[in-house]
Amino acid sequence: MLIVIAAWLMDAFLGPWDTLLRAPVLGLVLVLLGFCFMLWARILFTSRNTTLFVGRPSSQLVCDGPFRLSRNPMYVGVVVCLVGLALWIGTWPFYMTVPVVVLFLNFFHVLREERMLREVFGERYVAYSEKVRRWL
Repeated sequence: MLIVIAAWLMDAFLGPWDTLLRAPVLGLVLVLLGFCFMLWARILFTSRNTTLFVGRPSSQLVCDGPFRLSRNPMYVGVVVCLVGLALWIGTWPFYMTVPVVVLFLNFFHVLREERMLREVFGERYVAYSEKVRRWL
């Protein structure tokens, strides 16, 4: 969220920026799809009484619903929302949020979470991670 706010501030106060590619309808659809994907994963976590907080050990390994498609559907949803926002607005500060967030998530959050999941769930998590891709 902080990166989106930074992009908005850059866009508002350091612009005007040239429009790179603007597709507001497609952008809105992607924002909604990404949000729904995140929400679906969040509902599953909540229904299984496992934590949503990064850095806290999970009490259950969730492998169904959107977790059949991606080991990180909430992060996939965030990235899809950011791509949608970039298409909606169309300026480079919003497009730059996508690679910044992907790199941050991939090299900080995801690696740490995977290490924790291997420690807690052992071979169950290893088997799951061999069947389901990290992103999509």
